[in-house]
Amino acid sequence: MADNFALTHPVGVGGTQPFLDAIGEADDLEIEYFASGQLGHQADMPTVIRNGTAEIGVVSAAYAGSNLPLSGVSDLPGFGNDACQVGYALRDVARPGGILYEKELKDLNFRPLWAGSLPSFEVMTSGRHVSLPKDLKGSIIRSTGGTVDRMISEVDAGAISMPIGEMYEAIQRATVEGTLASPISITPYSLEEVITHSTRGAEQGSFTLIYGINDDTWDSLTKPQQKELLDAADASQESLCLQLNEAKDEAYKTMEASGVIFEDVSNNAAQWEKLVDPVRQGWVDAGKQLGLPTQEVLDEFSEAVDRYDHAAARIAEGEKL
Repeated sequence: MADNFALTHPVGVGGTQPFLDAIGEADDLEIEYFASGQLGHQADMPTVIRNGTAEIGVVSAAYAGSNLPLSGVSDLPGFGNDACQVGYALRDVARPGGILYEKELKDLNFRPLWAGSLPSFEVMTSGRHVSLPKDLKGSIIRSTGGTVDRMISEVDAGAISMPIGEMYEAIQRATVEGTLASPISITPYSLEEVITHSTRGAEQGSFTLIYGINDDTWDSLTKPQQKELLDAADASQESLCLQLNEAKDEAYKTMEASGVIFEDVSNNAAQWEKLVDPVRQGWVDAGKQLGLPTQEVLDEFSEAVDRYDHAAARIAEGEKL
């Protein structure tokens, strides 16, 4: 098993570690785990899993868009700020029977186990005050790529795609002026030390990820082994989304304590909401030009998001989603 996160990262704390612990208690399953990109960069993970270098791993459309053009649907803006709502919706459309599996992931020899969402993408900058989308015009913003590039282009800013681990130095060198990211991604890399301003309430998308298993490996397992994996994955699905929601709240506190100035954009919410439809439509149109069923994928994912409305609150009340 391989991924690109440390076990101390919220993705590791909430998802990977509980999964490893659960499998470690099984009598007939054993997993060797390689963290922090030891077996490949994030862009390489679809290939790493497909060829069996890692039999279980994580993929994200933001970094592997050429392999996962349809999976980028869950990174689009307008789906709310609850990691549980978006994460469970993504799991549903990505597992066998869901449109992402049938139209994309199946061909990659990839069977999803659990999914996560780092929600509430905000504009975070060094030295630039942003309260309206137009305030970004002409700026250079770090992007994860994919759908985030579309939002940055929509406000007439320039996007530079780079891993977030490289952003600290990039800001110091003025290579970029900021980023569009979830607060969850800021504190693990100490970016609150170089970021001076952040919007709060702009909510321009998410960074989503899917953990899964090589389909050939899955087929080689016995039914009891498959059940053990799915049970562990379902537990990680729940614990991960709760951990990510908690991490988001804690990240805001840490950033504020470090002196980051927050701009509450609620009074300008309509200006930020105006970006949602053109960004989504741009994604749909680009996919259609390649012969991809992007509108169908967007419709099915939107329906799944609606099914999981108030997901975190429902989990807190004891509901099993």
